[in-house]
Amino acid sequence: MKVNRKGILCVLLSAVLWGSSGVCAQYIMEQSHISSVSLTMLRLLFSGLILLTLGFAQGEKIFDVLKTRESLISLLLFTVFGATTVQLTFLLTIERSNAATATVLQFLSPTIIVAWMAFVQKKRTGKLVFAAITTSLIGTFLLVTHGNPTSMTITAGALFWGIASAFAAAFYTAYPSRLIAKFGTLPIVGWSMLIGGLILLPLRVDHIDNVTISGSMLMAFFYLVVVGTAITFSLYLTGAQLIGGSKASILGCAEPLSSALLSVVLLGVTFSLPDWLGAMFIISSVFLIALDTRGKLHHR
Repeated sequence: MKVNRKGILCVLLSAVLWGSSGVCAQYIMEQSHISSVSLTMLRLLFSGLILLTLGFAQGEKIFDVLKTRESLISLLLFTVFGATTVQLTFLLTIERSNAATATVLQFLSPTIIVAWMAFVQKKRTGKLVFAAITTSLIGTFLLVTHGNPTSMTITAGALFWGIASAFAAAFYTAYPSRLIAKFGTLPIVGWSMLIGGLILLPLRVDHIDNVTISGSMLMAFFYLVVVGTAITFSLYLTGAQLIGGSKASILGCAEPLSSALLSVVLLGVTFSLPDWLGAMFIISSVFLIALDTRGKLHHR
């Protein structure tokens, strides 16, 4: 019982902190005028170094994944289409809308994964999965149009990057399972972030004179990298190992809720009734997917 409570607490805390990291990123971009590309680059570089250091400190062989051509190619694919893309598209969505909208749209990723698996395996879609796909589509429709199909309440750019973020998150979740099983989570995620930051280094578009740097900005960046990435990631891994993936997925729904609430309270973002309804529909799809997964596990 104590183990379950510890696992639940770890996952819930990580979800809330992840939600707050999006709000923190929005605050940094609004106050410092740094671009999403540059902030992504810095976040990846520092987070990658921290995660690799944690892995090394825990005795993991962090350089093994770099020693063979096959594993290195797989790592680079994960880096480009997973770690780098998911972080960049997420911040691009925030830049064009807000942290709450970006987080909710990224939460479409579980539905994308199960829909893709059903298509690839050519299996009949179960009732719960079909319901999850339907509710996520309804939620997206409400979030984007507020129920009026002739108008959009967010920009086309925000919608594009938000959907792209969801697809990138789906790839980020599904692709690296073999790499992680062989080399460990911290080395794979750490290297992917560090290399991703180096890839973005030539693409940064800011001039130092145009970026406002202050003590509060440095504290916010420290929170984004250390608390919102490294500590949060470690908490989630610990919790998921203790309570299992299905329960962790359900508890992870606290992330978009915390992001929405913090955006309203701290940043003054306006979230109307259709926005809340859309968010709840998308979040409910994750519950349905988790229930479907748990049901399959019980019947094996």
